[in-house]
Amino acid sequence: MQTLLDLFQTFAPRGEQCALVFRTGVRRLSLSYHELAEFSLSMNGWLAAQGVGAGDRVVIWGPNSPWWVVAFWGLTARGAVVVPVDFMSGRERAETIARLTDARLVIQSRFKAERLTGWPTVMLEELPHLLTETPPLAATASPRPDDMAQLIYTSGTTGNPKGVILTHRNLMANILQVNDHIPVVTDRFRFLSLLPLSHMFEQMGGFFTPLYRGSAIVYLRTLKPSAIMEALAEEDVYAVIAVPRLLQLLQTSIMRELAAHHLEKPVGWLLERSAGLSPATRKRLFFPIQRKFGPHFTLFVSGGAPLDPEVFRFWSGLGSTVVEGYGLTECSPVLTANTMERQLMGSVGAPLPGVEVRIEDRQILARGENVFPGYYGNDEATSAAFTPDGWFRTGDLGEIDAEGWLHIRGREKELIVTGAGINVYPDEVEGVLGRVKGVREGCVIGLDRGAGEEVHAVLILDGSGRPADEIVREANEGLDSLHQITGFSLWPEAEFPKTTTLKVRKFLVKEKLQQGREVTGGVTADLLVGLIARATGASPADIREESFLVADLGLTSIGRLELVNFLEQEFRLDLEDSLIGPQTRVSDLRVLVTRREKVESRDQFRFWPNRPWGRFIRMVCDLVIHRPLLACYVRLRVEGSQRLTDLNGPVLFAANHLSYFDQPTIMSALPGSLRYRTATAVWAEFFFQNFSNIFQQIWKRSTYEYGTIALNLFPLPQTRGFRSSLRFMGRLADHGINLLVFPEGERSEDGNLLPFKQGLGIMVQELEMPVVPVRIRGLEYVYPRGASWPKRGDVTVIFGEPLRFRGEGAEEIVAATRRAIEAL
Repeated sequence: MQTLLDLFQTFAPRGEQCALVFRTGVRRLSLSYHELAEFSLSMNGWLAAQGVGAGDRVVIWGPNSPWWVVAFWGLTARGAVVVPVDFMSGRERAETIARLTDARLVIQSRFKAERLTGWPTVMLEELPHLLTETPPLAATASPRPDDMAQLIYTSGTTGNPKGVILTHRNLMANILQVNDHIPVVTDRFRFLSLLPLSHMFEQMGGFFTPLYRGSAIVYLRTLKPSAIMEALAEEDVYAVIAVPRLLQLLQTSIMRELAAHHLEKPVGWLLERSAGLSPATRKRLFFPIQRKFGPHFTLFVSGGAPLDPEVFRFWSGLGSTVVEGYGLTECSPVLTANTMERQLMGSVGAPLPGVEVRIEDRQILARGENVFPGYYGNDEATSAAFTPDGWFRTGDLGEIDAEGWLHIRGREKELIVTGAGINVYPDEVEGVLGRVKGVREGCVIGLDRGAGEEVHAVLILDGSGRPADEIVREANEGLDSLHQITGFSLWPEAEFPKTTTLKVRKFLVKEKLQQGREVTGGVTADLLVGLIARATGASPADIREESFLVADLGLTSIGRLELVNFLEQEFRLDLEDSLIGPQTRVSDLRVLVTRREKVESRDQFRFWPNRPWGRFIRMVCDLVIHRPLLACYVRLRVEGSQRLTDLNGPVLFAANHLSYFDQPTIMSALPGSLRYRTATAVWAEFFFQNFSNIFQQIWKRSTYEYGTIALNLFPLPQTRGFRSSLRFMGRLADHGINLLVFPEGERSEDGNLLPFKQGLGIMVQELEMPVVPVRIRGLEYVYPRGASWPKRGDVTVIFGEPLRFRGEGAEEIVAATRRAIEAL
């Protein structure tokens, strides 16, 4: 293989073997290798229709998903140059990159509020619909090995991003080098993708390597801890590409759960005493923890920053293999790595086959086919990056031991030189500081005080109340006298500014400290208030700590979902929309976010009625009870049933609401193939509110119990807890179960449609299902609202043409569905 197109040609022959899985938090979607190849060729055809040709630069500014992957391979087949932009980047950076690269097209995301408008654009989320309608174009480009394949702008921890040219030769060389050095045979298992695809570390370890091996890749829409742990447990994940900070976050999540059950110390004691056991034995010993990662989880590949020895000991102590490596974007990116057979703590491993590494004036130099040819449009930077004899200057400091394994000492630009002329490596000080109790996160920088640099620690405290000066004193006790922390500050925000691989952007930290801004700890008002303003539409100036989110700021049910999504994305918290109620103030939300406590959901969902024996019970109840009873009062006529014959996959039936008889009437009107594979959403508060009358409470709860068994009902709240219902609906849809909802949310008295709830639009967006409009006529006379007993009459159920939406907003979806029902 010499080009990425050679790798792409291996996809189609793998047929129905799973290639990509996408867990949206609601649905689980997948693509086979055959589908990946077909969609990519359709993308090739669509790009040709847009005038995109070989050598054109195309920006992808979107989150990880199967459609990012399809866009990448479609562009590769077209011969275009992929310009990935970090999804978390702001509009200004994305705009700058598009301008510098003279982008022919920008592929962006509806999940980004900021949009680029000066270029032809398409939404990543529109691709499934566009490509379904576009025939595959088998005629692909014929790139040469030295043609540019990608143009990647470095994330800029130093504040000076440059465009890195990576050729097909560079990338294919590193793919082959990595797979030769770490020969992971995993076509049966899956890789979990947690780092952005705009970063070469994730591309090489979690994108190219699995596809080269024929493995599947699992993508997540949100990277909150619970979503990661669910994916690990449910997707038979074999390996995760991670940065040290992510491994630390997962470790903290596990230890917090152990502490809640008073198991933190016993597990720590066991970890210390089991160090000499084999990995397989340690896996069995810690099975209660390991089972959370699935039966075949084996490998963490760590890179991007030095791995704390304590984090390494924790994961290897549990029986997982932790392979640490080293590289840079300019090297495609991997230069060195530990191996599956040997993991040397404190070392980033030996050079990959075909890679040469040497040390010159303490700086690491490298060369090989994987090393880039230069920076885009920047001859000066290119010249400075290479020695006269062609070695690439990495800018990192290191040593090579007697066995030829590399040890990183830090970044040359981050090296601190004290007034006494002592060289201090921030990474080493940070390693000691991070183990001191009371610190949630810290970084170390050099601040110029006029007579050399001060070793300055910047701290984010964990809220335990431990004083910062006490923390620094303890850290200094673990440091050599020449490398002591001589000054400290508290950081004013919940997180340091970071790249999307979670490396601290120290130049921004230093800038802020030099500006002399005072710090307070916790979450800054600006960040939280800004998120609340986005969700409510209120002016930030009108948001006070004592403001009620609902009553004072007008937070709607849809706004509640948006706000929780914003909080989860910004702070990587596990939250439920049920945490925000009529009495929730801004200050309450601030406390919740600052403490970073996990909010558990409580639900009343039951999946078992959708299993074969549950459907059998429902069929018996239907034939023996419901249909005979309904026939006593309803003379049923069905129209439009022919529109249901070609349905492919689960659909969402949206019906008008007239009577308690609506659900059994629609079920009777459905063909048998759909009737017992349809679940109905019902008003949760009708069954679960606190009733003053104990007999009323018993009756409603009993009705719900019967309804879940005999009618396949599930609760859908109108106030709080909507996201739990949405996730349950996604699980039903993943198992081929149709859904029936009543968007009005209450019964109409005269048969005219009432206003629709906006939640319908959110359902359709998240579930990605066709909507079948349903109109019931006549039940307003048979069993109207307020009637104590039904009377016999004629009823008609009309099924409309399925509606398929292509990225429309929630309000547009609701309006279109209402018009369709009204027209029946």
